[in-house]
Amino acid sequence: MKKILCASTALVAAGMLTAGAASAAEKIKLNVGGYSKWWVVGAWQEKEFQNGANGTIGASANGGSAAGVQRQNVDVKGDNEVWFSGSTALDNGLKVGVMMSLEGGGHTDGVTDGIDNSYAWIEGGFGKVLIGAHANGTALLHVQAPDAASNFGNGGMMMGNWSITKPAGVMGMNQRVGYTTSSNTTAIISDDKAEKITYVAPSFYGLTLGASYIPNVSKTLWSGTSAVSSANNSFGGQHSRGAGSSGMGAFGGAAMYANTFGPVGVKASAGYVWVDLTATGGAENALTQQAYGAQLSYAGFTLGGSVQRASDDKKNGGVKSAVLAGTAQAGNYGGKGFLTNAAVSGTAGAELDFGGVAYDIGLQYASGPYAVSFAYFKSAVVGDTNLRMANSVANKDDTIEAYQASGKYNLGPGVDVLASVGYIEYTDQRYGTTSTVANNQYHNAGWTAMTGLSLAF
Repeated sequence: MKKILCASTALVAAGMLTAGAASAAEKIKLNVGGYSKWWVVGAWQEKEFQNGANGTIGASANGGSAAGVQRQNVDVKGDNEVWFSGSTALDNGLKVGVMMSLEGGGHTDGVTDGIDNSYAWIEGGFGKVLIGAHANGTALLHVQAPDAASNFGNGGMMMGNWSITKPAGVMGMNQRVGYTTSSNTTAIISDDKAEKITYVAPSFYGLTLGASYIPNVSKTLWSGTSAVSSANNSFGGQHSRGAGSSGMGAFGGAAMYANTFGPVGVKASAGYVWVDLTATGGAENALTQQAYGAQLSYAGFTLGGSVQRASDDKKNGGVKSAVLAGTAQAGNYGGKGFLTNAAVSGTAGAELDFGGVAYDIGLQYASGPYAVSFAYFKSAVVGDTNLRMANSVANKDDTIEAYQASGKYNLGPGVDVLASVGYIEYTDQRYGTTSTVANNQYHNAGWTAMTGLSLAF
C-alpha cells in the first residue's frame, strides 16, 4: 500500500511539473453552504440501568454521575455545519480549491471540534489530491445500508449514542485515539479526520480508486489519557512510537464501483487500512481494518449492507508486553480492548486477540418527495482483555445491536421533514457474570422516537 501511494504521489508531482506555468485567472472566492438539522427526541431506557446501584445513571462506577441526576425522556438535539469552499482554474488546466466546515452546535456535548474538515485540493487529469483534515479514502468511498433520513450511522441521533445512554464499559467499532468513546458504523473512521494526504483516481467505467497516508492517526495529539507535551510536537510528533505512545502511522486504500444496467443500479466498495503499532525496541505489531459494502436499486427500492472487520497482526509469538502492556494503546484505534495489567498482559506467549466485527443491512423505498427505510446494525468487539482472560467472561464480547425505521418528506428545495423510530441495546462482556446490582451497570437498552427538520443551504 505504501508503494502504491508513493507511486501515485509521484505521478501527481510529475503532472504538475510538466503542466507549464501556473497562474490563477482570479483569486479564490469562498462560497457558503451547509445544513441545519434539528430533532425533538424521545428516549425510554431501562430503569435498572438508569437507577444503577445507587440511584445514579448507570452508577458512578460505570461512568454515571455521583450526584445521581436523572435524565429527561425528551430532548432537543441538532446537527449543524457551515461550509466554506472555493476553487479556481489555473492557466495550465489544473484546478485548486479549499474546503472548511464549521460545526454549528446542536449536540451540546462540549467536546465537538469547532472546525470539522479543513483541507486544500488539487485536481487534474491525474485525479484529485486532498491534503489536510478530512475523512480517509476508505470512508469517502464506503457504501453501506441506506437510510431515508440520513440518521442511521455515526452521525445519527440514536446510532451516535445521543439518545439511549451507552454503558461506559461497552466498546464499539472505530474508537477514536485518546478517547473511550466509539462509533456505530461500518465505515473506517478511527482516525477521526486526522491530518492526511488522500489521492482519488479518475473514475474509469464506474470504478474509482483512492488511497490515504496518515502520518499520525492521533488527531488531537494524545498519549494514553494525558495531553502530549509540546516537546513531543516536533517534526514527526508522536510518530516516534515510544512505549505507551498513541502516535501511530496508517495507510489505507479503497475502491468503489457504481453503474447502472438498464433499470438496475449497482454500487460496491472495498477498503483496507493498516496501522503501525510497533513501539521503539518492541515487538512488531499492527492493526488492520477491512470494510466492504454493496447496494442494489430497482424501481425505487434500494437494498444495501456493509461489514467492517478489525483485527491485530501479531508477531513474535503474540507477546504484547513490549508494546502494549500497561497502556491503552491497543484500545486507541479500531475499537480494540484495553491492556492495563502488565502482569497479565505481559505473560510470555499469551495469545491476546484484539478486534471486532460490525455489519448493517437496510432496505429503502423512495418515490417522488417520499422515502421510507428500515435498517439493522450489530457489532461485537473485544472489550477489556484482562477481563476476557478470566474464566467467567471467556470468549465474550461487548455487543451493540440496533434497529431503526426512518422516513423523509421533501417540502421544497433543501427542506425535508424527517422521522425515525428505533431500538438499541448495549451489552458489556461482564453482563451476567456478577451480582444483580452490578449487572445493572453493564447492560442498557431502549426505544427512541424522533422527528426533525433538515435545511440544506
